[in-house]
Amino acid sequence: MYSIFLGLAFLNEFRPYFRKYISNSLENHEYFFLNALIIIFIISFYILYLLLNKKTTFSKFISNIYSLSYTEIICVFILALLAVVTGLLIFELDKNYNTPLINSVFLRAISSISLIFIGIFIFNENYKIHQFIGIFLIIFGIYLTSQKNLSIFSL
Repeated sequence: MYSIFLGLAFLNEFRPYFRKYISNSLENHEYFFLNALIIIFIISFYILYLLLNKKTTFSKFISNIYSLSYTEIICVFILALLAVVTGLLIFELDKNYNTPLINSVFLRAISSISLIFIGIFIFNENYKIHQFIGIFLIIFGIYLTSQKNLSIFSL
């Protein structure tokens, strides 16, 4: 199972470069439209596979969707909205700013830092001093990788 995760993680690392390559031909909205159509196509085949192999039934599928509470529907809407907005912003970053590698590292670091602050302020998690030192090193690393030229390292 871990080899599958490793393989998926490796393949996932190509996503920023694919976005950068596609951004030469497509604008944000064109990419998202095409991407959404392909995702709908893939998900439709997956649902068809589940139905044909009796892993689910159409009535169960529909009843589960209808049984969602208003809060759950709002959560699904927020997740979809976040996916579109962040996707558009990431596409714009890869197209016009830095390199896909730097953007990817920056976004992962910001995500990690955000999770830590959410854990502290919303879920009252406790962290040790070495973990805060790690956060500082992440921020400093982001600063170093985002700088085109630093005068302290120039000869």
